[in-house]
Amino acid sequence: MSSTEPAPLGQRPTISDEEGSAVIEFLALGLLLLLPAVWFLLAVAEVQASSYAAVGAADQAAKMHTTGDADPGERAARSEAAVTAALADFGIGADRAQISRQCSPGCEAEGALVGYTVEIRVPVPLIPEVAGLQHRLVTVSASSTQVLGE
Repeated sequence: MSSTEPAPLGQRPTISDEEGSAVIEFLALGLLLLLPAVWFLLAVAEVQASSYAAVGAADQAAKMHTTGDADPGERAARSEAAVTAALADFGIGADRAQISRQCSPGCEAEGALVGYTVEIRVPVPLIPEVAGLQHRLVTVSASSTQVLGE
């Protein structure tokens, strides 16, 4: 009997040539749909962690600079240490961050506004660095300003 002819009444067609194909289709489609979803979740988690780290680092740097009775060099060193610690809490290396300080009118005058901005480069998840080139997904930044001496 050829495959184009209908089966006689009472006789079931054989499907031996498709046995196990549902498992293969399920696995293939599962991986095809699951891998992009996992990659997307990793990307969102990395961006969120970087955002939290930038906010915490900028806030702590500004607070470390404006509190205490230290000389200008020590204040800057404390701010750098605060940024490094905040980034490390979120598993972010200091090499991915850029820190800038803004002062108005001067960084050491009583009542001056001292602001810190932290920018973090977020790499593309699961894509390795090739020849020193890291692919960037996005850059997140946060700023914080404190009054010196209060």
